[in-house]
Amino acid sequence: MIPTFSYPAPATWAGLQQRAATAETATVAGRVRRIFEQVQQQGDQALRALALELDGASLTALQVSPAEFDEAVAVVPAALQAAIRQAYANIKAFHAAQNQPEPVVETMPGVRCWRRAVPVQRVGLYIPGGTAPLFSTLLMLGVPARLAGCPEVVVCSPPQADGRISPVILFVARLLGIDQVVKAGGAQAIAALALGTDTVPAVDKIFGPGNRYVTAAKQLAAAEYGVGIDLPAGPSEVLVIADATANAAFVAADLLSQAEHGADSQVVLLTDSAPLLDRVQAELQTQLATLPRQEVAAQALAASRAILLRDADQMLTYSNQYAPEHLILAVAEPETLAARVTNAGSVFLGHLTPEAVGDYASGTNHTLPTGGYARQYSGVSLDSFVKKITFQTLSRTGLQQLGPVVEAMAEAEGLAAHARAVSIRRAQLGEAGQESAGSSFSLEQLIRPSLRQMQPYSSARDEFEGLAPVMLDANENSLASVGGADFRRYPDPQQRAIKQALAQLKQVSADQIFLGNGSDEAIDLLLRLSCTPGQDAIVLCPPTYGMYEVAARLNDVRVERLPLTPDFQLPADAARLLAGSRAKVLFLCSPNNPTGNLLAREAMEDILNSFNGLVVVDEAYADYADAPSWITRLHEFPNLVVLQTFSKAWGLAGLRLGVAYAAPALISYLNIIKPPYNISASTQQLALQALADAPRLAALLAATLRERTWLSEQLAALPLIEHVFPSDANFLLVRVRTDATAVYQQLQQYGIVVRNRSTQPGCAGCLRITVGTAEENRQVVAALQQIGEVKPAVPEPATFPSEYKN
Repeated sequence: MIPTFSYPAPATWAGLQQRAATAETATVAGRVRRIFEQVQQQGDQALRALALELDGASLTALQVSPAEFDEAVAVVPAALQAAIRQAYANIKAFHAAQNQPEPVVETMPGVRCWRRAVPVQRVGLYIPGGTAPLFSTLLMLGVPARLAGCPEVVVCSPPQADGRISPVILFVARLLGIDQVVKAGGAQAIAALALGTDTVPAVDKIFGPGNRYVTAAKQLAAAEYGVGIDLPAGPSEVLVIADATANAAFVAADLLSQAEHGADSQVVLLTDSAPLLDRVQAELQTQLATLPRQEVAAQALAASRAILLRDADQMLTYSNQYAPEHLILAVAEPETLAARVTNAGSVFLGHLTPEAVGDYASGTNHTLPTGGYARQYSGVSLDSFVKKITFQTLSRTGLQQLGPVVEAMAEAEGLAAHARAVSIRRAQLGEAGQESAGSSFSLEQLIRPSLRQMQPYSSARDEFEGLAPVMLDANENSLASVGGADFRRYPDPQQRAIKQALAQLKQVSADQIFLGNGSDEAIDLLLRLSCTPGQDAIVLCPPTYGMYEVAARLNDVRVERLPLTPDFQLPADAARLLAGSRAKVLFLCSPNNPTGNLLAREAMEDILNSFNGLVVVDEAYADYADAPSWITRLHEFPNLVVLQTFSKAWGLAGLRLGVAYAAPALISYLNIIKPPYNISASTQQLALQALADAPRLAALLAATLRERTWLSEQLAALPLIEHVFPSDANFLLVRVRTDATAVYQQLQQYGIVVRNRSTQPGCAGCLRITVGTAEENRQVVAALQQIGEVKPAVPEPATFPSEYKN
């Protein structure tokens, strides 16, 4: 039975949360200190003497021999070996994923900082092996040590009475490639690892759990001998939060799984269900009777707690104060409770997740902080076995920009030599250095370093331009054709014919044009070209086109936001706000999607003059606007990129052909990193046909603009419509007087699909309606007229195919 406490006042919780070993701390510390002194004075002799005294083992040699390794591996059952190998694979997979590259951060132009992980050179692993040999702990420590690349790994584990190390521990050591295994346990093993003996090398950092003597020894090693430790890992403990949905047998088994570790282990049950508490107590008696380590577990239970509390909030508060090594959430909604956990070594969610899976094989590490140290410490991970060293380097520009900051701060602290270390270098730079201090756009600095020297993929069609009577250079199938169409040959990878036609139409040079598989590909490649994943950022001006943020997420790029004003314009101080930004790309959609309006050109000019990254002006809808394209300004702004598309005015959305216009140097970089054949042959053929019939575009635009005017006037007259926003695109943003989502759904009952934009910033209550054919526009007006009537009877027009109905 666990001692039970019903509804204790919060003021008494601190006493209930005291670990059983706390009262003996002074006695333990004194004994540990004497052991350190003995090992320091007598070395290996002390280890042999203490092994005989504390473990009952008479040792002739402290280090495990190759023959002992062979004998041990031979006696480990095949089924256990297979289980260990599976656990090894899981633990390795989980910890290998923690090996993430450190980004180089340019904190300001010319100032680059980064970190590099360097393995701890010599580590000691303490593996408990007395009454319960914890071979699983060797997996938990040895796997990350090996993954981190630690050059020397020493294992210490207490010998059995026959002077041997547990065969399973030796099997795991061999699996990990560790051959230094020392027969030493308890505080004396920690002393040997900290101080060094003839057999045991002194290490830089000690890892591993143990009883209160081991914990005290690790703390002494860290405090007085300068040896690093993983964390204060003492006697095992578990806290179970269980509600009325918990299975009493499961809970009892979880409590006993920690109680059997040792008499000084502590288990805690928190519940808000008195019936469950009674059932758990009964289950404990039943299950305890069949445990091989019954006596040990019974002693641990006697010093443990079962506490009845009022509700989940109280239980979680108690748990966070207690800071358990293991926390099991045996409740109906464990994810909700888990989100509020602040102090715990490892958390196990739900009725089907016993703590035992984390002890052995799920993949997470079981070397965890105990004794309340989970308030300050994390469990062991790959990072525990490495040191993170910081590096920095300054260019001429970096020193000139950062130097005055450092000088001012050093002088304020009265540290003149610090200031001089900067000023003497700045003085040496002379006038050339001062000239370079100003901030300006530099394409070479913007391009990711790993891409600056990259060469484009050389395809067969790059090596030989055009066609010849016999084409045997690209491994094509010369026999196949589909439906009479001849697509046997790879397309022109540089799309030269389209670029020449566009260059003539847009009055630019062909080397200022990049063609992408839709504008989306150009957006993605611009981010890949300039933004280091996990390090750099882009700027968006919401509400705006959603694909910019999607591309950022796909490339692991942060998003900074400069929201538009209520009238969907750039803020008056946008250029000033962006001048200091270290973001690499700024997206401006003009005409904007979903609002339809043009952004003020003066504000955009100010940004182009002050922003140090790429300014991408997305003109997908520019053909519908009464304003010149920003393509005409490419020669003025080296950081300007203009996006256009064949999907809107050209009526070729299905072709997926987007265009980027920019400086030739930037275009050449895009051509380097693009896929070799990103534009299909059929797309190129149809795009050339459309460009050859360019005069037809003017007639299509005129018809669309007439319909836009008509639709805008009709919508504005409807009682349902509160406001129709001015548009320079082929769509209208409208705000309805009622629930926009409801109107959106009602339109679908009429077979009409529009875009619900009511959740976008500044667009509450708004729908976006594309200008359609004359018939389509009249249908949407009629439908909105009926929806706006009081208690409308929604018809189901027979003219709409059934597949369009909800």
